[in-house]
Amino acid sequence: MKLKKYLPLAVMACLALAAAAFLLLHGSIGVEELLAWSPRNPYLAALAALLAYAVKSQTVVIPYALIATAVGLVFDLPAALAVNTLGSAVCISVPYFTGRSSDGVLVDGLMERYPRIGEVYGANRDRLFLASLVLRVANLSNDLLGLFFGSLGMRYWEYLLSSFVGILPAMVLYTVLGNDLDPLSPPVLVCSAVDVLCIIASWLALRGKRKEGKNGN
Repeated sequence: MKLKKYLPLAVMACLALAAAAFLLLHGSIGVEELLAWSPRNPYLAALAALLAYAVKSQTVVIPYALIATAVGLVFDLPAALAVNTLGSAVCISVPYFTGRSSDGVLVDGLMERYPRIGEVYGANRDRLFLASLVLRVANLSNDLLGLFFGSLGMRYWEYLLSSFVGILPAMVLYTVLGNDLDPLSPPVLVCSAVDVLCIIASWLALRGKRKEGKNGN
């Protein structure tokens, strides 16, 4: 039974090591490489993007922005947003179920290794949606957060929704940036502003909850 808990984590660790070794040997992976590997058929390209998101979610070291921007370059904006929406759901879900299958063995280790996770979780044990949203907006790794909240046993749809709300501004930003390639264009500036506002709003919400907790004590 213990082996069953650790097997998904072992697979993820192997993929992460393989990705790290590839990056060390190859140097780096850029948008150009992803575009060169993308199939010409749009349906196959969409499937390849979803597979890339799934692999990314198990490696930690591959940037989310890299895939989202490449998708923005391959597809027109509506299709790119649709592919990145599905890809983001895959990226959020795969590490969650990896953590869920570990049956809680990761919680203490992740809180010890990443104090920010432990701090936000400790202050919001009864508000996991807010804790997940704040940590996601704070740009902590999707992969690590999925492992943590999955291992914690947080309800899947609650985690999926909170994570997607948190990642949405960045997803739109990278998609538009890949489609437009002008970092000072109005759509990119609007998305950047929304991202910043989400970070500020989450921080204020978390601060307000902390004050409520102190007053309640």
